[in-house]
Amino acid sequence: MSNIAVIIIAKNEEKFISKTIDSLINQKLKPHRIIVVDDGSDDKTSEIALQYKNVEVIKRKNRKEFLQTKKELAETTNVGLEKLRDDISCEFVMKLDADITLPKNYISDIITKMESNPKIAVSSGVIEGEHYVTPRGAGRVVRMDFWRKIGLRYPVNYGFEGYLLVKAMSMGYQVKVFNDLIFQTLRKTGSDYNPKLYYYYGLGMKSTGYTFVFALHRILKFAMKKPMGAYYMLRGFLSNYDNLYEKEVREYTRNYQYRKLRSILGLNIFSK
Repeated sequence: MSNIAVIIIAKNEEKFISKTIDSLINQKLKPHRIIVVDDGSDDKTSEIALQYKNVEVIKRKNRKEFLQTKKELAETTNVGLEKLRDDISCEFVMKLDADITLPKNYISDIITKMESNPKIAVSSGVIEGEHYVTPRGAGRVVRMDFWRKIGLRYPVNYGFEGYLLVKAMSMGYQVKVFNDLIFQTLRKTGSDYNPKLYYYYGLGMKSTGYTFVFALHRILKFAMKKPMGAYYMLRGFLSNYDNLYEKEVREYTRNYQYRKLRSILGLNIFSK
């Protein structure tokens, strides 16, 4: 079966990182490389990771703020990806947060599913109790030959994880969520309120070319759970931020959303 490398992004995760690494070591199909990118921890995250044989640790400078939606987090992920540039045996890459535990069959099953359909470039399972229509960031597996075609790096911009999905689809690949592959997070997702996080979500939608209707739908849906978060998302989307992704990616996003609207409404008003 194929080789897979795992990149773990961590900051101040001394409480959880050992459980995350243990869940990787105990996989039915074990990763051939585990790379921990420590984004400037001031606790024992790196020391704990280094206690494991064959776990590679890269320590970065402390940049104070650590938000999953912050564009600079792309740089942290890229540091891990760069370690794989000359690894010709690597066929898949998984990105994992340092507070995630995977069932023993997660890697073997997701690789089997992707090997059975070479058109799938990006896939993931789901966190227990949650639902996704597109592959989430943590637990996401990317086909290495696709990664190499686009430079083996994330663009340092807001919405960089969503960009990868749109980029893949615009190139004729598929992205899949496998709802039968369920994993756990050791902390509740979205438990910390930070207005910057939601503002960056809005910037990410703007950068990837969301139509106003789709952005508003997502924001209003989110408002039922976190009204102030939705407010900051709207501010981000309506901002003057102009570091947008390439034209073809934004056009693909817009046309995809127009097609979805036509399907939902049963109308042809959005025909090109």
